[in-house]
Amino acid sequence: MSNQREWSLDNFLNELRQLRKSLEQLGPSYMAALDRVTQMPVEFDRRWWSSRVDRLTEKVRVDYQKYQAQTERANLLGKFVTSLTDVVLKAGRMEPVPLPNSLKSGISISPFGNIAPTLLNDPSRQSGVLYIKFEEFEAIAQRLKGEILKGAVVPKNEDEIPRLIFRLAAKSPEKSPGE
Repeated sequence: MSNQREWSLDNFLNELRQLRKSLEQLGPSYMAALDRVTQMPVEFDRRWWSSRVDRLTEKVRVDYQKYQAQTERANLLGKFVTSLTDVVLKAGRMEPVPLPNSLKSGISISPFGNIAPTLLNDPSRQSGVLYIKFEEFEAIAQRLKGEILKGAVVPKNEDEIPRLIFRLAAKSPEKSPGE
């Protein structure tokens, strides 16, 4: 009396061969999945540091927008006062006063990691400090973020991020310190 559940030795060996072939086919995908799992902590670390760059960029953006609003108010007030003075001078048949140069806001980055909004056309600039437009700052921050995601740069702490931005900005061929 044989039962269908009973296998012959030949059937068993065939099943083992098929199972081995299946395992050989699954091996590379299993190893790739295992490799992805081992990379997850590294990728998480990179994404976390890139989010810190985004956070710094957003903070600087908010500060810059406030500073730019103040700069625009100062420009408007300067033009208003100049126009009033010009009217008075014209009434007295005197030479009109030329309009003052418009104030241009930007970002200053010091080698020590201080990033703040500033006037680009300020005559009392500090030496060694980079003065750039906000759009350039954003581009440099995005470049740093890309390098962090690639693993080319790995910050040790959050205070290092502004100094890394300064280094990237200083390497930029368009700008030099104090420019």
